[in-house]
Amino acid sequence: MIESRFAHKCLAIDLEVARDSDRIHHFAAIRGDNGEKVMYSGGKLAVALRQADALADGAEFVLGHNVIAFDLPHIRAIAPELRLLRLPVLDTLRFSPLAFPQNPYHRLIKHYKDGGLLRFRRNDPELDARISLQLLGEEEAAFTLLKDNSPHLLAAWHWLL
Repeated sequence: MIESRFAHKCLAIDLEVARDSDRIHHFAAIRGDNGEKVMYSGGKLAVALRQADALADGAEFVLGHNVIAFDLPHIRAIAPELRLLRLPVLDTLRFSPLAFPQNPYHRLIKHYKDGGLLRFRRNDPELDARISLQLLGEEEAAFTLLKDNSPHLLAAWHWLL
């Protein structure tokens, strides 16, 4: 596993949402610096979201895989007042095509679902948030190589993004 220099500054989040109702069934928020977490899998969603918001105190950004297009809009629809929604966002899904252009498919690789019996296992927002933290380290390593091998390309991406 490649450690990220930035993971300690973030709050990694992942949601599981019902397809038919857009209702949040499960979510996890994990601090990259100390591993503190908030988990929700039923009960009072508003309370759990406030706990996640408090956990974001001191974080410099929110991290997730497809967090910009998926997770944050669902949170914003329920609790637009949360401070974590005003933090900068790093989305590993959006970095993946730049970090790994040879890989045309950029879903979050969930090895916990590998194997015949496990492939039907439900998504696990805590593990997915942790995988996003790991993926950030891998993307960071890829960008470091790009900086060494093609600094002009990295500079172009920086200015385009």
